[in-house]
Amino acid sequence: MDGRELSDLIGQRWSTLRELIDIGNRQITAIDAGRMSDLMRLLSEKQSPLNQLTEIAAMIRIAADDDPKARTWESEQARVACRDQQEECEKMHLELLAIEAECETALTNSRASIQQKLDRVDAGRQAATSYAHSHATPTSGGRLDLSSD
Repeated sequence: MDGRELSDLIGQRWSTLRELIDIGNRQITAIDAGRMSDLMRLLSEKQSPLNQLTEIAAMIRIAADDDPKARTWESEQARVACRDQQEECEKMHLELLAIEAECETALTNSRASIQQKLDRVDAGRQAATSYAHSHATPTSGGRLDLSSD
């Protein structure tokens, strides 16, 4: 693979990572706001760029097997620019992983908060049911004297 092809792949990787970071940031916003339908939409939207990233990574791995000394570049400047963009991609990848970890933590916390609320509602329902049963008035019998003198 020549330098131009590799540079194009690195550029595609950069663009795809940028898109995934943007989606990830919107995920965090949706989770924080409790907008689970938006979160589901974003997760669906994210699938295509994830697939693209996988394909790009596979092509870059093929290029990595090439002898870098045999790769032709338009100029030394083009080679350096490609290397710099690849280094930026590595940083973006780490940023993306951090965003995913933050989303996972936020979802776990949200789930725990919802479970606590459900537990309180259930405890309140149980208390109300117990109270109602303990203060039930008899529906028959009672103190009415129906005898005749």
